[in-house]
Amino acid sequence: MHAPSNKDLQQPPNVSPDIDITGAPEGDHTPDPVVTLAITRDDFQAAAAPNAAPESLKKFPTNKALIEAVNNLFLETYESFTGKARMTGSGEAKRLVIHFHTAEARDLCVGSSHPEFSDLIFHVHDPRQLRSNKDLWAIQVTDISFFIKKDNLMAYFKKFGNITSCRLFSRPNAKVQQARIVYDHADSIVRFTDQWAVYCFSTCLRITPCFYTVDQKAARRQYVATLTQLPPNVKDINLAPLTHDLGAKAVKVPLSLNSYKPKRWAYVTFNSQETMDAAMEQTVSFQGK
Repeated sequence: MHAPSNKDLQQPPNVSPDIDITGAPEGDHTPDPVVTLAITRDDFQAAAAPNAAPESLKKFPTNKALIEAVNNLFLETYESFTGKARMTGSGEAKRLVIHFHTAEARDLCVGSSHPEFSDLIFHVHDPRQLRSNKDLWAIQVTDISFFIKKDNLMAYFKKFGNITSCRLFSRPNAKVQQARIVYDHADSIVRFTDQWAVYCFSTCLRITPCFYTVDQKAARRQYVATLTQLPPNVKDINLAPLTHDLGAKAVKVPLSLNSYKPKRWAYVTFNSQETMDAAMEQTVSFQGK
C-alpha cells in the first residue's frame, strides 16, 4: 500500500403560549384584578413516508383507510397518542404525521416495528426545523456508479429517515455520479459525521454532510493510499473487511470507463496521517495473496 500521486486523487467534486386576558368591565371604578391564563400544549410528532411503503398501501390503499388503521392501533398501543394522524404533502414529500403528548411515547413509536404495516417506518418529525437551513439535514453522496439509479438510492437511504428530495446528477465527462439527499430531520444525518461511507450494490459510496465547511469536506479526501496488485474483478464490498481492519473510512476500486470492469487497484481513505501510516507499514493480503 502506498500514497498515490496528485493525479491519482483527482475526482469529481463533489408560539408563544396562548394567553387569554380578562379585564374589568367598562365603567367599573373598582376593577377586578387582571386574570392571565396561559395554556401550554405538548406536541411531539413523528412522520412516515407512505409512498415508500408499498405493502402498507396494498392493505390500506386510501389516505382515510391508512389514517384510521394507524389511529386505531396506536390508541391501543401508546397511552399518550393523541389519536390525530394526518396526511401532508404529495409525491416523495407526502407524510403521515402522528402526534403524542410525550417525547417518551413518540420515541418508543419511532424505535418500534408494527406488523400491521411493517414497511411504514416512523421517524422524528419537527415542522419548525423544516423552515431552517436545509443543509443541516442534507448529505452529499459521491462515487455513484452509473448503473445505480435514483430509485436505488431512495430505497437504500430511506432507512435513515424520511427523504424530502433526492437529486442525482453528474458533471460533464465524469466517470461517476453524485447526489444530494435531503431529509426532514437533522437526526437522520448525525451518523454521517463519523461514518464516511456506505455500501450500495457492492459499491462504496462516500457521504459528506452538506453543512460541512470547505475545509471539512477536503479533509475527507486528504489521507488516501493506494492498494495495488488486486485480483481481477474485485469490487468495493470485497475489500470491506480488509479496510475495516486497517481502520480505513472508505475504499474505491476505479472502473474502466468503457467496459465498467474493476481495475486492479483501490484507493483507501483514512481519517488521519497516523492511521494511514500505520496501515502502510502492514503487509496485507487479499484472498490469500
